[in-house]
Amino acid sequence: MLDTAPLPQFPTAEDGVHIVLLGDSTLDNGRYLDLAGGELSVEKQLAKRCLERGWDLTVLAQDGSMLDDVRKRQLPLIPQTATHIVLSASGNDLLSLLNQMVVANFTLSSMYETIGAGLTSVSDDYRDILKELKGFGCHSACCTLYRPNFNHLFFKSLATMSLGLHNSRISQISEELDVSIIDLANMFDKPDDFANPLELSTTGGSKIVENVTMFVTEHPISRLRRTNNVYTYDDEAVLPGGTSFFGIPPLHCCATRLPVRKVYASKAESASLKAPDKALASSDPQGPALPFSRAQENWRNPIDKPDSNPPDSSPKRKEKVSR
Repeated sequence: MLDTAPLPQFPTAEDGVHIVLLGDSTLDNGRYLDLAGGELSVEKQLAKRCLERGWDLTVLAQDGSMLDDVRKRQLPLIPQTATHIVLSASGNDLLSLLNQMVVANFTLSSMYETIGAGLTSVSDDYRDILKELKGFGCHSACCTLYRPNFNHLFFKSLATMSLGLHNSRISQISEELDVSIIDLANMFDKPDDFANPLELSTTGGSKIVENVTMFVTEHPISRLRRTNNVYTYDDEAVLPGGTSFFGIPPLHCCATRLPVRKVYASKAESASLKAPDKALASSDPQGPALPFSRAQENWRNPIDKPDSNPPDSSPKRKEKVSR
């Protein structure tokens, strides 16, 4: 008797790629650039790339977001048509821990608590969010954290040690969950990559866009299945070892899924993408940063004091329909 079961429903060409950006100012860096001079944020550069490729883009990343903000304010807004999700978060959680040590005058107990229990708590929250992202059935990539461009030797050394521990945990979690990595930790190596000690410049943003492009290109939507207008991973994608000698597919529990995780750390920049464009830079005014971001001005510019009265903010959802 012939098998009349319906074939898997793969996305057609017109369905297209739909990228979603989640996280903090790493992906929402526009307010730290010279927009009047035409400098382009990560979002604007990626929007140009999406226009070239016929991709769609939704930006949910918001400056000042912590992991809890990503979970509560961004994940619920991920559109059903999303195919590729990029997460860059937890940097503000680590910065919060650094602030706690500063307030405690870097006592041994405060440093022990931060580097021990503090980092462990952040990595546990990070793991939970990646697990939730896997449930969306999209191609997912997470970013390691880059080292701030601090001049102070002590802060630079402390950041290097803490970020090294945290990034190793991000790498381990991504391996366990089969999530790709955009390795920002090994991508920015010159002052031109930074707009200030904490935030990336147009040049640094261009490197992110090039790596996001590679991630999307090397993870085609043909590897996803669409059911009821929602993308899920194609369970038929298994390693060759998952087939018997007679060509009979094994039971699902015996199959080994083909891993999709890749690591991206290209330092390539796109001169055309980061070229000044005053019209594009000012076409979409920046929404408000979350209060945590405004409180960190002392790290971005040590000469100035942070604003003690940050404005109220609300979740934002910015969609770029490129096609």
